[in-house]
Amino acid sequence: MAESGGCDGLPRLRVSENPKSVALTVRVDTRTGPDVVCPADARVGPVRVTLRAVLGRRALTDGTTGRRLSVRRE
Repeated sequence: MAESGGCDGLPRLRVSENPKSVALTVRVDTRTGPDVVCPADARVGPVRVTLRAVLGRRALTDGTTGRRLSVRRE
């Protein structure tokens, strides 16, 4: 799930993979400037990414903080 607000574009999920780990980073671009008016809203929604290989036993981490992420299997 990713959060964004009134002046934010849609969240994008970036993935960095190697044989031992997968790092995920959410990117949200925000419009700014003196003539930009932002609605007071907040959005939370899913973001998706396709891995080049099955996650398997590789570590899944937050690409910004380096913290390990839990995996929810559906």
